[in-house]
Amino acid sequence: MNIIIAGMGKVGYALAKTLSANHNVYVLEKNRALIDKINESIDVMPIAADIVNPKAYEPLQEKAFDIFIAVTDNDETNILSTLIADDKIEVKSKIVRLKNPYFANSTISNKIGIKKAVFPFIVTAKSIASLIEFPKANNVKKIPFSNYKLISIRAENSQYENYSDIDSDNTITLGFERDGEFNYLSKDYKIKQNDLIYFISLANEAKELCKKLNNSSLNQLKNIAILGADFLALEIAKELLSYDLNIKIFDKDIELCKKASEILGDRVLVINSKFIEHNIYEEENVKSADMVIATSNNDENNIIKSIEAKEYGVKKCVAINNDTAYYDLMYKLGITAIRGTKTNAYYSILESITSNNIINEKHFCGGRGVILIRKIFKDACVIGKNIKLKRDEDILYILIRENKIEICKDEVQLQEDDIFIVSSYTKNEESLRNWISTL
Repeated sequence: MNIIIAGMGKVGYALAKTLSANHNVYVLEKNRALIDKINESIDVMPIAADIVNPKAYEPLQEKAFDIFIAVTDNDETNILSTLIADDKIEVKSKIVRLKNPYFANSTISNKIGIKKAVFPFIVTAKSIASLIEFPKANNVKKIPFSNYKLISIRAENSQYENYSDIDSDNTITLGFERDGEFNYLSKDYKIKQNDLIYFISLANEAKELCKKLNNSSLNQLKNIAILGADFLALEIAKELLSYDLNIKIFDKDIELCKKASEILGDRVLVINSKFIEHNIYEEENVKSADMVIATSNNDENNIIKSIEAKEYGVKKCVAINNDTAYYDLMYKLGITAIRGTKTNAYYSILESITSNNIINEKHFCGGRGVILIRKIFKDACVIGKNIKLKRDEDILYILIRENKIEICKDEVQLQEDDIFIVSSYTKNEESLRNWISTL
Protein backbone atom coordinates (compact mmCIF):
# COMPACT_ATOMS: atom_id res chain seq x y z
CA MET A 1 0.00 0.00 0.00
CA ASN A 2 0.95 3.66 -0.43
CA ILE A 3 0.69 5.35 2.99
CA ILE A 4 1.21 8.95 4.10
CA ILE A 5 2.05 9.72 7.73
CA ALA A 6 1.64 13.35 8.78
CA GLY A 7 3.67 14.19 11.88
CA MET A 8 6.91 12.53 12.94
CA GLY A 9 6.72 12.58 16.70
CA LYS A 10 7.14 9.37 18.66
CA VAL A 11 3.94 7.82 17.31
CA GLY A 12 4.53 8.84 13.70
CA TYR A 13 8.13 7.64 13.76
CA ALA A 14 7.17 4.25 15.24
CA LEU A 15 4.43 3.81 12.63
CA ALA A 16 6.78 4.77 9.79
CA LYS A 17 9.39 2.29 11.00
CA THR A 18 6.89 -0.56 11.25
CA LEU A 19 4.83 0.11 8.12
CA SER A 20 7.83 0.78 5.85
CA ALA A 21 8.81 -2.90 6.11
CA ASN A 22 5.87 -3.91 3.90
CA HIS A 23 4.48 -0.70 2.38
CA ASN A 24 5.51 2.43 0.50
CA VAL A 25 5.53 5.11 3.20
CA TYR A 26 5.69 8.88 2.69
CA VAL A 27 6.15 11.15 5.70
CA LEU A 28 5.32 14.83 6.13
CA GLU A 29 7.17 16.77 8.83
CA LYS A 30 8.28 20.43 9.04
CA ASN A 31 11.06 19.77 11.59
CA ARG A 32 14.28 19.38 9.56
CA ALA A 33 16.08 17.56 12.39
CA LEU A 34 13.39 14.87 12.42
CA ILE A 35 13.55 14.59 8.63
CA ASP A 36 17.32 14.03 8.86
CA LYS A 37 16.79 11.37 11.52
CA ILE A 38 14.24 9.60 9.33
CA ASN A 39 16.57 9.71 6.31
CA GLU A 40 19.30 8.03 8.32
CA SER A 41 17.23 5.25 9.89
CA ILE A 42 14.08 4.38 7.89
CA ASP A 43 13.44 3.53 4.25
CA VAL A 44 10.67 6.06 3.59
CA MET A 45 10.08 9.07 1.34
CA PRO A 46 10.40 12.15 3.61
CA ILE A 47 8.91 15.52 2.68
CA ALA A 48 9.96 18.55 4.74
CA ALA A 49 6.78 20.62 4.91
CA ASP A 50 4.06 21.95 7.20
CA ILE A 51 1.17 19.47 7.08
CA VAL A 52 -1.44 22.27 7.22
CA ASN A 53 0.07 24.03 4.21
CA PRO A 54 -1.72 22.93 1.01
CA LYS A 55 1.55 23.28 -0.93
CA ALA A 56 3.00 20.41 1.14
CA TYR A 57 0.86 17.97 -0.83
CA GLU A 58 1.87 19.12 -4.31
CA PRO A 59 4.75 16.57 -4.64
CA LEU A 60 2.19 13.80 -3.91
CA GLN A 61 -0.43 14.71 -6.50
CA GLU A 62 0.83 12.29 -9.13
CA LYS A 63 0.14 9.22 -6.95
CA ALA A 64 -2.92 7.52 -5.47
CA PHE A 65 -2.70 6.73 -1.77
CA ASP A 66 -4.41 4.03 0.25
CA ILE A 67 -4.15 5.61 3.72
CA PHE A 68 -3.48 9.06 5.16
CA ILE A 69 -2.55 9.05 8.89
CA ALA A 70 -2.45 12.27 10.93
CA VAL A 71 -0.71 11.77 14.29
CA THR A 72 0.54 15.10 15.64
CA ASP A 73 -0.23 16.06 19.25
CA ASN A 74 -2.72 18.71 18.10
CA ASP A 75 -6.34 17.78 17.26
CA GLU A 76 -6.97 20.84 15.09
CA THR A 77 -3.79 20.22 13.09
CA ASN A 78 -4.72 16.58 12.52
CA ILE A 79 -8.26 17.39 11.40
CA LEU A 80 -7.18 20.29 9.16
CA SER A 81 -4.41 18.25 7.52
CA THR A 82 -6.95 15.52 6.79
CA LEU A 83 -9.27 18.01 5.09
CA ILE A 84 -6.42 19.46 3.03
CA ALA A 85 -5.18 16.01 2.02
CA ASP A 86 -8.69 15.04 0.96
CA ASP A 87 -8.83 18.13 -1.26
CA LYS A 88 -5.31 18.03 -2.72
CA ILE A 89 -4.54 14.33 -3.28
CA GLU A 90 -6.28 11.05 -4.04
CA VAL A 91 -6.55 9.05 -0.82
CA LYS A 92 -8.92 6.16 -0.06
CA SER A 93 -8.85 6.06 3.73
CA LYS A 94 -8.00 8.48 6.53
CA ILE A 95 -6.98 7.75 10.12
CA VAL A 96 -6.67 10.52 12.72
CA ARG A 97 -5.30 10.57 16.24
CA LEU A 98 -7.44 12.77 18.50
CA LYS A 99 -7.24 13.87 22.12
CA ASN A 100 -10.50 15.74 22.79
CA PRO A 101 -13.20 13.27 23.88
CA TYR A 102 -15.84 15.56 22.36
CA PHE A 103 -14.94 14.25 18.93
CA ALA A 104 -15.56 10.67 20.08
CA ASN A 105 -19.25 11.43 20.64
CA SER A 106 -19.78 13.70 17.62
CA THR A 107 -20.45 13.06 13.94
CA ILE A 108 -17.53 15.19 12.80
CA SER A 109 -15.37 12.21 11.83
CA ASN A 110 -18.07 10.81 9.56
CA LYS A 111 -18.81 14.20 8.03
CA ILE A 112 -15.21 14.72 6.93
CA GLY A 113 -14.75 11.13 5.76
CA ILE A 114 -12.42 9.82 8.45
CA LYS A 115 -12.32 6.00 8.44
CA LYS A 116 -10.97 5.71 11.96
CA ALA A 117 -10.54 8.26 14.74
CA VAL A 118 -8.17 6.98 17.41
CA PHE A 119 -8.63 8.29 20.96
CA PRO A 120 -5.63 6.94 22.91
CA PHE A 121 -6.49 8.81 26.15
CA ILE A 122 -9.89 7.13 26.24
CA VAL A 123 -8.40 3.72 25.38
CA THR A 124 -5.86 4.01 28.21
CA ALA A 125 -8.56 5.09 30.67
CA LYS A 126 -10.83 2.20 29.67
CA SER A 127 -7.93 -0.25 30.10
CA ILE A 128 -7.59 0.85 33.72
CA ALA A 129 -11.36 0.80 34.26
CA SER A 130 -11.48 -2.83 33.08
CA LEU A 131 -9.41 -3.77 36.13
CA ILE A 132 -12.27 -2.78 38.45
CA GLU A 133 -14.29 -5.78 37.27
CA PHE A 134 -11.20 -8.03 37.38
CA PRO A 135 -9.15 -6.64 40.30
CA LYS A 136 -6.56 -9.43 40.24
CA ALA A 137 -5.97 -9.17 36.48
CA ASN A 138 -2.97 -7.53 34.93
CA ASN A 139 -4.80 -6.60 31.74
CA VAL A 140 -8.17 -7.25 30.10
CA LYS A 141 -9.05 -7.14 26.38
CA LYS A 142 -12.36 -7.93 24.70
CA ILE A 143 -12.43 -10.54 21.95
CA PRO A 144 -14.47 -8.96 19.12
CA PHE A 145 -17.74 -10.62 18.01
CA SER A 146 -17.97 -12.56 21.29
CA ASN A 147 -18.53 -12.50 25.05
CA TYR A 148 -14.97 -13.72 25.63
CA LYS A 149 -12.08 -11.74 27.08
CA LEU A 150 -8.31 -12.06 26.86
CA ILE A 151 -6.97 -11.70 30.39
CA SER A 152 -3.49 -11.72 31.88
CA ILE A 153 -2.97 -12.45 35.57
CA ARG A 154 0.01 -13.09 37.79
CA ALA A 155 0.10 -16.54 39.42
CA GLU A 156 0.19 -16.22 43.20
CA ASN A 157 -0.37 -19.34 45.31
CA SER A 158 -2.29 -20.89 42.42
CA GLN A 159 -4.74 -23.71 43.15
CA TYR A 160 -3.57 -25.31 39.89
CA GLU A 161 -0.28 -27.19 39.50
CA ASN A 162 -0.16 -27.59 35.71
CA TYR A 163 -1.35 -25.33 32.90
CA SER A 164 -3.35 -28.21 31.43
CA ASP A 165 -5.61 -28.06 34.53
CA ILE A 166 -6.89 -24.59 33.63
CA ASP A 167 -8.65 -25.19 30.30
CA SER A 168 -12.39 -25.94 30.13
CA ASP A 169 -15.33 -25.58 27.74
CA ASN A 170 -15.17 -21.82 28.29
CA THR A 171 -11.44 -21.25 28.86
CA ILE A 172 -8.25 -21.66 26.80
CA THR A 173 -4.79 -20.75 28.09
CA LEU A 174 -2.59 -19.09 25.47
CA GLY A 175 0.68 -19.13 27.36
CA PHE A 176 2.68 -17.31 30.01
CA GLU A 177 5.49 -14.87 30.62
CA ARG A 178 8.36 -16.05 32.77
CA ASP A 179 11.67 -14.21 33.28
CA GLY A 180 10.77 -11.75 30.53
CA GLU A 181 9.99 -14.40 27.90
CA PHE A 182 6.61 -15.47 26.55
CA ASN A 183 5.93 -19.19 26.09
CA TYR A 184 3.09 -20.74 24.14
CA LEU A 185 1.74 -23.94 25.70
CA SER A 186 3.17 -26.42 23.22
CA LYS A 187 3.87 -28.80 26.10
CA ASP A 188 2.62 -29.33 29.63
CA TYR A 189 4.37 -26.72 31.75
CA LYS A 190 4.02 -26.50 35.50
CA ILE A 191 2.74 -23.22 36.90
CA LYS A 192 5.38 -21.26 38.82
CA GLN A 193 4.92 -18.43 41.28
CA ASN A 194 4.80 -15.02 39.50
CA ASP A 195 4.14 -16.44 36.04
CA LEU A 196 2.08 -13.93 34.08
CA ILE A 197 -0.65 -16.11 32.57
CA TYR A 198 -2.67 -15.24 29.45
CA PHE A 199 -6.02 -16.93 28.90
CA ILE A 200 -9.26 -16.44 26.95
CA SER A 201 -12.47 -17.03 28.87
CA LEU A 202 -16.09 -15.96 29.38
CA ALA A 203 -16.36 -13.10 31.87
CA ASN A 204 -18.10 -14.95 34.71
CA GLU A 205 -15.80 -17.96 34.52
CA ALA A 206 -12.79 -15.65 34.21
CA LYS A 207 -13.58 -14.04 37.56
CA GLU A 208 -13.60 -17.40 39.31
CA LEU A 209 -10.47 -18.49 37.49
CA CYS A 210 -8.64 -15.34 38.57
CA LYS A 211 -9.40 -16.21 42.20
CA LYS A 212 -7.95 -19.70 41.75
CA LEU A 213 -4.83 -18.52 39.92
CA ASN A 214 -4.15 -15.66 42.32
CA ASN A 215 -4.91 -16.28 45.97
CA SER A 216 -4.05 -12.76 47.16
CA SER A 217 -6.46 -10.87 49.39
CA LEU A 218 -7.21 -8.32 46.66
CA ASN A 219 -10.81 -9.20 45.80
CA GLN A 220 -12.23 -5.71 45.34
CA LEU A 221 -10.98 -2.28 44.31
CA LYS A 222 -12.75 0.46 46.26
CA ASN A 223 -10.25 3.18 47.19
CA ILE A 224 -8.33 4.58 44.22
CA ALA A 225 -5.42 7.05 44.31
CA ILE A 226 -4.41 8.72 41.03
CA LEU A 227 -0.98 10.37 41.07
CA GLY A 228 -1.25 13.24 38.61
CA ALA A 229 -3.95 15.66 37.46
CA ASP A 230 -3.10 16.13 33.80
CA PHE A 231 -5.40 15.31 30.87
CA LEU A 232 -4.84 11.53 31.11
CA ALA A 233 -5.46 11.47 34.87
CA LEU A 234 -8.76 13.30 34.35
CA GLU A 235 -9.84 10.85 31.64
CA ILE A 236 -9.05 7.96 34.00
CA ALA A 237 -11.01 9.57 36.80
CA LYS A 238 -14.01 10.25 34.52
CA GLU A 239 -13.98 6.64 33.33
CA LEU A 240 -13.90 5.34 36.91
CA LEU A 241 -16.86 7.49 37.96
CA SER A 242 -19.28 4.93 36.56
CA TYR A 243 -18.20 2.58 39.38
CA ASP A 244 -18.91 2.88 43.11
CA LEU A 245 -15.41 4.02 44.10
CA ASN A 246 -13.67 6.48 46.40
CA ILE A 247 -11.30 8.38 44.10
CA LYS A 248 -8.54 10.81 45.09
CA ILE A 249 -6.28 12.75 42.72
CA PHE A 250 -2.91 14.14 43.84
CA ASP A 251 -0.77 16.69 42.03
CA LYS A 252 1.84 19.27 43.03
CA ASP A 253 0.62 21.73 40.36
CA ILE A 254 -2.04 23.95 41.94
CA GLU A 255 -3.42 25.05 38.56
CA LEU A 256 -3.93 21.45 37.42
CA CYS A 257 -5.67 20.71 40.71
CA LYS A 258 -8.00 23.68 40.27
CA LYS A 259 -8.90 22.56 36.75
CA ALA A 260 -9.45 18.96 37.93
CA SER A 261 -11.78 20.20 40.68
CA GLU A 262 -13.79 22.28 38.18
CA ILE A 263 -14.20 19.33 35.79
CA LEU A 264 -14.80 16.54 38.32
CA GLY A 265 -16.67 18.53 40.97
CA ASP A 266 -17.32 16.86 44.31
CA ARG A 267 -17.30 13.36 42.79
CA VAL A 268 -13.50 13.18 43.17
CA LEU A 269 -11.33 14.53 45.96
CA VAL A 270 -8.50 16.57 44.40
CA ILE A 271 -5.51 17.22 46.67
CA ASN A 272 -2.64 19.61 45.95
CA SER A 273 0.39 17.81 47.33
CA LYS A 274 4.03 17.28 46.47
CA PHE A 275 3.54 13.55 46.08
CA ILE A 276 7.26 13.08 45.39
CA GLU A 277 7.56 12.93 49.17
CA HIS A 278 6.93 9.74 51.14
CA ASN A 279 4.80 11.48 53.73
CA ILE A 280 1.80 11.59 51.41
CA TYR A 281 1.19 7.92 52.23
CA GLU A 282 0.87 8.74 55.90
CA GLU A 283 -0.59 12.27 55.89
CA GLU A 284 -3.12 11.68 53.10
CA ASN A 285 -3.58 7.97 53.93
CA VAL A 286 -2.64 6.87 50.42
CA LYS A 287 -1.28 3.67 51.97
CA SER A 288 -4.88 2.50 52.48
CA ALA A 289 -5.63 2.70 48.75
CA ASP A 290 -6.55 -0.54 47.01
CA MET A 291 -5.01 0.74 43.79
CA VAL A 292 -2.49 3.50 43.07
CA ILE A 293 -2.18 4.73 39.47
CA ALA A 294 0.97 6.59 38.36
CA THR A 295 0.00 8.60 35.28
CA SER A 296 3.00 10.70 34.23
CA ASN A 297 4.63 10.68 30.79
CA ASN A 298 7.87 9.49 32.39
CA ASP A 299 8.07 5.70 32.84
CA GLU A 300 10.93 5.93 35.33
CA ASN A 301 8.88 8.24 37.51
CA ASN A 302 5.87 5.91 37.28
CA ILE A 303 8.02 2.93 38.27
CA ILE A 304 9.43 4.77 41.30
CA LYS A 305 5.93 5.82 42.43
CA SER A 306 4.67 2.25 42.05
CA ILE A 307 7.60 0.82 44.04
CA GLU A 308 6.96 3.44 46.71
CA ALA A 309 3.29 2.42 46.89
CA LYS A 310 4.22 -1.28 47.13
CA GLU A 311 6.52 -0.48 50.05
CA TYR A 312 3.54 0.97 51.90
CA GLY A 313 1.50 -2.15 51.28
CA VAL A 314 -0.66 -1.07 48.33
CA LYS A 315 -1.55 -4.32 46.55
CA LYS A 316 -2.48 -2.98 43.10
CA CYS A 317 0.13 -0.64 41.66
CA VAL A 318 -0.53 0.55 38.11
CA ALA A 319 2.04 2.40 36.01
CA ILE A 320 1.37 4.03 32.66
CA ASN A 321 3.83 2.43 30.23
CA ASN A 322 4.85 4.93 27.55
CA ASP A 323 8.02 3.20 26.40
CA THR A 324 7.88 -0.55 25.65
CA ALA A 325 11.53 -0.80 26.73
CA TYR A 326 10.31 -0.49 30.34
CA TYR A 327 7.61 -3.14 30.03
CA ASP A 328 9.83 -6.04 31.15
CA LEU A 329 11.09 -4.09 34.17
CA MET A 330 7.53 -3.33 35.26
CA TYR A 331 6.66 -7.01 34.86
CA LYS A 332 9.64 -8.11 36.99
CA LEU A 333 8.74 -5.62 39.72
CA GLY A 334 5.16 -6.88 39.92
CA ILE A 335 3.73 -3.61 38.60
CA THR A 336 0.65 -3.62 36.37
CA ALA A 337 1.76 -1.93 33.14
CA ILE A 338 -0.97 -0.16 31.18
CA ARG A 339 -0.22 1.20 27.71
CA GLY A 340 0.27 4.96 27.67
CA THR A 341 -1.41 7.22 25.15
CA LYS A 342 1.39 7.19 22.59
CA THR A 343 1.74 3.42 22.73
CA ASN A 344 -2.03 3.04 22.50
CA ALA A 345 -2.14 5.39 19.52
CA TYR A 346 0.54 3.32 17.78
CA TYR A 347 -1.16 -0.04 18.36
CA SER A 348 -4.68 1.28 17.73
CA ILE A 349 -3.63 2.65 14.34
CA LEU A 350 -1.75 -0.52 13.40
CA GLU A 351 -4.74 -2.64 14.39
CA SER A 352 -7.04 -0.33 12.46
CA ILE A 353 -4.95 -0.71 9.30
CA THR A 354 -4.81 -4.48 9.52
CA SER A 355 -8.36 -5.05 10.80
CA ASN A 356 -11.53 -4.96 8.72
CA ASN A 357 -15.15 -6.12 8.87
CA ILE A 358 -14.04 -9.76 8.91
CA ILE A 359 -10.69 -9.81 10.67
CA ASN A 360 -9.66 -8.06 13.89
CA GLU A 361 -6.18 -7.89 15.33
CA LYS A 362 -5.07 -7.42 18.94
CA HIS A 363 -1.55 -7.17 20.38
CA PHE A 364 -0.63 -8.32 23.89
CA CYS A 365 2.37 -9.21 26.05
CA GLY A 366 4.06 -5.85 25.57
CA GLY A 367 3.53 -6.13 21.82
CA ARG A 368 5.30 -9.49 21.53
CA GLY A 369 2.13 -11.51 21.01
CA VAL A 370 -0.72 -11.07 18.54
CA ILE A 371 -4.15 -12.62 18.03
CA LEU A 372 -5.96 -12.49 14.68
CA ILE A 373 -9.71 -12.96 14.95
CA ARG A 374 -11.92 -13.92 12.00
CA LYS A 375 -15.69 -13.98 12.22
CA ILE A 376 -17.31 -16.43 9.78
CA PHE A 377 -20.27 -14.53 8.39
CA LYS A 378 -23.18 -15.91 6.38
CA ASP A 379 -22.27 -16.93 2.81
CA ALA A 380 -18.51 -16.87 3.53
CA CYS A 381 -16.74 -19.05 0.96
CA VAL A 382 -14.81 -20.81 3.72
CA ILE A 383 -17.93 -22.41 5.26
CA GLY A 384 -17.83 -26.21 5.13
CA LYS A 385 -14.23 -26.44 3.92
CA ASN A 386 -11.59 -28.53 5.70
CA ILE A 387 -8.71 -26.21 6.49
CA LYS A 388 -5.30 -27.76 7.09
CA LEU A 389 -3.45 -26.12 9.94
CA LYS A 390 0.29 -25.63 9.98
CA ARG A 391 1.77 -27.51 12.92
CA ASP A 392 4.00 -25.08 14.78
CA GLU A 393 4.60 -24.82 18.53
CA ASP A 394 4.60 -21.02 18.20
CA ILE A 395 1.09 -20.88 16.68
CA LEU A 396 -2.18 -21.56 18.49
CA TYR A 397 -5.46 -22.09 16.61
CA ILE A 398 -8.66 -21.50 18.60
CA LEU A 399 -12.31 -21.92 17.67
CA ILE A 400 -15.29 -20.35 19.42
CA ARG A 401 -18.54 -22.05 18.38
CA GLU A 402 -21.93 -21.68 20.09
CA ASN A 403 -20.17 -19.93 23.00
CA LYS A 404 -17.79 -22.87 23.57
CA ILE A 405 -14.05 -22.58 23.01
CA GLU A 406 -11.52 -25.20 21.89
CA ILE A 407 -8.02 -25.60 20.47
CA CYS A 408 -7.75 -26.86 16.89
CA LYS A 409 -4.86 -29.20 16.10
CA ASP A 410 -4.52 -30.55 12.53
CA GLU A 411 -7.54 -29.21 10.64
CA VAL A 412 -10.80 -27.35 11.17
CA GLN A 413 -14.11 -27.17 9.31
CA LEU A 414 -15.65 -23.74 9.80
CA GLN A 415 -19.36 -23.00 10.15
CA GLU A 416 -21.45 -19.84 10.01
CA ASP A 417 -21.00 -17.63 13.11
CA ASP A 418 -17.77 -19.38 14.14
CA ILE A 419 -15.02 -17.18 15.52
CA PHE A 420 -11.62 -18.45 14.40
CA ILE A 421 -8.58 -17.16 16.28
CA VAL A 422 -4.90 -17.50 15.40
CA SER A 423 -2.39 -16.50 18.07
CA SER A 424 1.38 -16.28 17.73
CA TYR A 425 4.44 -14.11 18.19
CA THR A 426 4.40 -10.74 16.46
CA LYS A 427 7.23 -11.90 14.18
CA ASN A 428 4.72 -14.24 12.48
CA GLU A 429 2.02 -11.58 12.23
CA GLU A 430 2.32 -10.68 8.54
CA SER A 431 2.33 -14.23 7.19
CA LEU A 432 -0.53 -15.34 9.47
CA ARG A 433 -2.60 -12.28 8.56
CA ASN A 434 -2.19 -13.07 4.88
CA TRP A 435 -3.13 -16.71 5.50
CA ILE A 436 -6.26 -16.06 7.58
CA SER A 437 -7.38 -13.34 5.14
CA THR A 438 -7.38 -15.72 2.20
CA LEU A 439 -9.31 -18.58 3.85
